Amino acid sequence: MPPAAIPRPALLATIFIFNFIEFLQSGMVVFAAGPTMGHVGAAPEEYGLVTSLYAAVAVLSISQMTVLVQRLGWRDYLLGSALLCAAGAWLCAASETLAGFAAGRVLMAAGGGAFMSAARMLVNFIPPSPLRFFGIVAFAGALSSGLAASSWLAGSMIGNEAWSGIFLVLALLALLAGALALRWLPVGGATLDAVPTRFEAGDALALGGAVFLLLYGLQRLAYDWHGRRAGVLLLLACGAGLGALFFFMQRRRAQPFLRLAILRSPRYLTGLAIFSFCYMALGVFNAVLPQLVQRVLGVAIEQAGQLQAAGMALALPVFALMLLVVRKRPHASKFYVAGFLSLAAFGWHFSNLDPAAPPWTGVAPWIGLFGAFVFMSMATTALHSFKDLQHDNLLFSHAQQFKNMLGQVGLALGAGTGAVLLQERGALHGARLVESASAGAVLLAQQGSLLAGIDVFRVLAWCGVAGAVMLAMQRRFD
Repeated sequence: MPPAAIPRPALLATIFIFNFIEFLQSGMVVFAAGPTMGHVGAAPEEYGLVTSLYAAVAVLSISQMTVLVQRLGWRDYLLGSALLCAAGAWLCAASETLAGFAAGRVLMAAGGGAFMSAARMLVNFIPPSPLRFFGIVAFAGALSSGLAASSWLAGSMIGNEAWSGIFLVLALLALLAGALALRWLPVGGATLDAVPTRFEAGDALALGGAVFLLLYGLQRLAYDWHGRRAGVLLLLACGAGLGALFFFMQRRRAQPFLRLAILRSPRYLTGLAIFSFCYMALGVFNAVLPQLVQRVLGVAIEQAGQLQAAGMALALPVFALMLLVVRKRPHASKFYVAGFLSLAAFGWHFSNLDPAAPPWTGVAPWIGLFGAFVFMSMATTALHSFKDLQHDNLLFSHAQQFKNMLGQVGLALGAGTGAVLLQERGALHGARLVESASAGAVLLAQQGSLLAGIDVFRVLAWCGVAGAVMLAMQRRFD
């Protein structure tokens, strides 16, 4: 079926479900990291290895989207991807060992890594017109609702001792996405079939190896800096070398699977920097906040998920208001300033969190500020950073792929950094509190976690202030 013949409700549903899966799974997996490590018997360092492996395979999957769509067509490509993702999610649900869980996550990354990129390109099935706005709304609505639902669903599953349900839900959603692709998407590679691209195994291996070594090396840095420092630095150097090799080889290809001409756009590079920061902040948020809320306020993981979900849901009206305003007043600075000041206020509040604060008034509304930051900043960047590349569907696709590749790295790096900082700073503050011998063991652990969280959120607060000042002066998107 040609794109123009696809009923609009079916196309919007397909766009929504593929992007919804991406943000639902990323939020749930990070929120449930602690229980997952206990279930599969993994130490934090071992779980970090799986996280790095997932990100590397997801980046590879995203990088090959255009190549595969041109050869398989949209229907078969997304049907196959959905089935692979469902198989990986089922394997994760059935796993009781780290090896089985890692294998499932690799399959999920191979199948579902490119869901967000594909969903955005499906929006281009709608011809340039005011109607395309509805496709953008479906895409953005999946992002916001996936983030809001992920913590509630993960917390509920774990609270009811149904850890495997996290992945069974993802498997069912992937099967639904596959059914939509099979029924409604075109057999050919519409919108991406103009300029051929080629798969190059050497380039792909260099890319995947670079991402894995850099991410794993950065996660190991905090653990091994005072011990096996040379080994970690060697990992980082090898990763950087492979990354440079990848860019060198792609620049020499006549038909590269990523056209690096996209990096010549200053507007796009600015957008990449903002996107990367937003994804890293989201990774830190997902890794640190649930632990802080549970340890400091003493709430169960189920209630922590409800608090986080309610807070993110409070930001949805802000996002809806932005969509109304942006159609008539699209200039970016006001949205950036509001978004980054929301991040600063969020960080300031949680860096001064009172352990006696009522959870529903002391936590949930302030989480809404973080949601407002994510929705406003990422939506604004998405609207403005691709304008130099929209004339060419292939360039636009590669720009989306490259942005989402960095997004996978940013999420993994943010989650890993947040977890390491919480652990390291908690141990440091705990040791100081023990020296003062001013409290019992339970209070020491609570106070150590609180002080560690304060350190992390204070950094986010200052990043929000700095971002608001810098982006208030930007003119590239106005």
